[in-house]
Amino acid sequence: MKVGLVTNFPCDMDAIEYINNLKFDAVVGLGDVECPQYISNFMGILGEMESVYIMKYLKTNKRLIEGKYLNLSTDFSTGIHITHFPPEVNTSILNVKVKNDEIRSIILKNSPKIVIHGHSDRQCTYNLGKTTVISIGSFKAGYYAVYIPDKEEIILKWASH
Repeated sequence: MKVGLVTNFPCDMDAIEYINNLKFDAVVGLGDVECPQYISNFMGILGEMESVYIMKYLKTNKRLIEGKYLNLSTDFSTGIHITHFPPEVNTSILNVKVKNDEIRSIILKNSPKIVIHGHSDRQCTYNLGKTTVISIGSFKAGYYAVYIPDKEEIILKWASH
């Protein structure tokens, strides 16, 4: 199984065609996905930019991840946690530091193996305590990730869509 991970995904037909042509078994949005209804096999969490329409679409169509999906979780019930907001990261080339103290303290308390987050323009990997934190980066900047659930492997990618 191969799962695409995206965040900050525009409602742009070239971008949608690009991600759909990768033929993922599922695409997990980590928030700020503008047109999830056009992405094949989409499941996702919310960021701060989704409209009420997107929230209703995801809930009504059972595409909103609440709890566990595959071996990913939004509630720390698995070793791999997904969230929109970063515990701490420099978000752009301007080196603006953004952090969410609540997520940071939960990570330090629970020590999941991996935390994967959206929100950031930058793609990077760093450690927070015993946890590996992965920022998949903004799809608008060409960043996304491939997740292989059986191996618990995350491969960071860049595309010039």
